Amino acid sequence: MRIIESAVCPFCACLCDDVVISVDAEGNKITGIRNACTIGVQKFLSTRNEGRIRNPQIDGKETDYEAAIEKAVDILRNAKKPLIYGLSNSGYTAQRVALEIAKHKKGVYDISESICHSLLYSELQKGDYPFYYALLDEIRDNANVIIYWGANPIVSHPRHLSRYSVYPTGRYALKGVMDREIITIDVVDSELKKISRWFLRLNPGEDAKIAEVMTRLVKGETSGLRELVDDEIDFDTIVKITDRLKKAFYGVIFVGLGVLSSEDAPQNIKAIFALVDALNKAGVKFVLFPMKGHFNVMGAVQLLLRETGYPFGLDFSCDKIFEPGKTTVLDVLDEVDAALIVGADPFSSFPKAKAKKLCDMPVILIDPFETPTTLISSVVFPTAITGVEAEGIAYRMDGLPLKLEKIVDCPYPSDNEILDRIYRGLVVASSELL
Repeated sequence: MRIIESAVCPFCACLCDDVVISVDAEGNKITGIRNACTIGVQKFLSTRNEGRIRNPQIDGKETDYEAAIEKAVDILRNAKKPLIYGLSNSGYTAQRVALEIAKHKKGVYDISESICHSLLYSELQKGDYPFYYALLDEIRDNANVIIYWGANPIVSHPRHLSRYSVYPTGRYALKGVMDREIITIDVVDSELKKISRWFLRLNPGEDAKIAEVMTRLVKGETSGLRELVDDEIDFDTIVKITDRLKKAFYGVIFVGLGVLSSEDAPQNIKAIFALVDALNKAGVKFVLFPMKGHFNVMGAVQLLLRETGYPFGLDFSCDKIFEPGKTTVLDVLDEVDAALIVGADPFSSFPKAKAKKLCDMPVILIDPFETPTTLISSVVFPTAITGVEAEGIAYRMDGLPLKLEKIVDCPYPSDNEILDRIYRGLVVASSELL
């Protein structure tokens, strides 16, 4: 029996690093898991999932890895402008190799961030926001006012509350939850309502309006504000919440996709940025923190920022490689003539009309599991599960790098190994043409 004391969970961007795993070395199987959430346990045990891709495929027929690599190289070699997409569920090294493929082919490289959080980065580019960044450890140690706005971590990040925000003790929260005040702002009643001191339910599209009212209250304005709020919302509650924000020792607003991906997202983000900015200028330490989803989406962002200065959606066929609305994945599907998809299911997650465009081009899929995208792919590679069957480096949602261990063996290569073989095949093919 082998015990791994501090395994990192590769489910979400919390990357909980206190998981204890018991492994039957002779049987090559996980026999016990402690400190992981229910979904994290499922991820570690997904090695037994019946939905695993068993063998490489070419045009729906099973083959071997050599033939599949040769076919993938052939598709990309003949492509004039391929799309490389996904990678948020891959290790940092695999992300780097995929980026090299995109550069080599002068193709498009994009990640899920362009769909989930693109407007957040657009707002960040407009000005200097020193309040944006904070380590989760800093928030855990200092925050006494915590707002979840358009987010429900109980569902999306089950251990977020117990490790980084509400329940843990901190340097200035020695009694944990007893020293913290929880505020939830959302368009639906969620599980957070039960533990929140204040719960403000909004109608869809009202986030920006409420944030604007709070900002003006922070600045000391009072006249004409009640008329801005719908009758169903208790204006006095908004006043009391804002008053609590102004008295915070250290506050944080965790924003979720309810804010960042809604129909009114541009106005929402701008208004909440203005609120946090006003609080800091009033002398209250407040930070804004987006709730990242996939376990290594921050690794992909960090890589692109280091290599190019841009966070996502890069078109290496253009002089101006980064231009949201033109170079991001949903905007280039009419232009690309092949796609390399790694650890993502765009046929399910893209808008229907956009997803159908993938049917008009050869698709190479690298993934441990069968998805609807598998059915439309010309070449399919089954891979090891990063953080369970293969090691790697992943970046927590606050940008902290952590090592993912290999827990058990498997017969599949890692996505990094497959990408590396494809890349080397492309380089050899290019040299032969010289």
